[in-house]
Amino acid sequence: MSENNKNKVKIKKISRTFVKDEAYNLLAQRIISGELKPCERLRVQELSDDLGISRTPVREALLQLESEGLVMTKANRWTIVAPINPCEAKDIYPIIYSLEELALIEAFDKIDDKFIEKIQDINEDISYFHRKKDQLKTIKKDNEFHDAFIELSGNAEIKPIIDKLKRRVERMEIYFFETGDENFTTYKEHMNIINALKEKDLEKARNFLVENWKSTIHTINKLSKDLEFENIEDQIK
Repeated sequence: MSENNKNKVKIKKISRTFVKDEAYNLLAQRIISGELKPCERLRVQELSDDLGISRTPVREALLQLESEGLVMTKANRWTIVAPINPCEAKDIYPIIYSLEELALIEAFDKIDDKFIEKIQDINEDISYFHRKKDQLKTIKKDNEFHDAFIELSGNAEIKPIIDKLKRRVERMEIYFFETGDENFTTYKEHMNIINALKEKDLEKARNFLVENWKSTIHTINKLSKDLEFENIEDQIK
């Protein structure tokens, strides 16, 4: 064997991993947007044909979605989009706002006029898309507002955890939140945070950030109060 061949590094094929990731992203997007509805049956072959890929990456994507609570499986019987469970809000949102509060604390000394102008612009976009009744873009911009603090904090461990949790609550927000102004308090609550930052009052900004998330929990509880959630077996389509 020549010296060149001996020292040649073999590169493993990773294309299948990319296909799995793409399948995961597409399925997650369909579940979160509501295109794939709660308790809708997921059949590997149908999804494989729809996405134009083999069944293996579809199975792998479904396993990942199941680990994140977006898919449910009953062995040898069915795989479905996980049902909407408003009770999850009281468990998930406090984790999110606790981590975001940490990000705000760590970012606080770096917040300047340019950053405040940035989040003000994002908040105006939130108001714009809400008026246009584009809920998906409104939620996307809301996430962008909160992500700004996480990015500024420089704490690389926060965002992956929050992103995973937000995938679960985003579809809950889309499912429950109406476009009516009576349920839309996000813009005003963000302005409270912004004004506290202008005053360089960390404690006030922290309190307004937490209240912003608690308001979301309250709205979901209020809107889900009169809904009946049937047995999962009865909901499977």
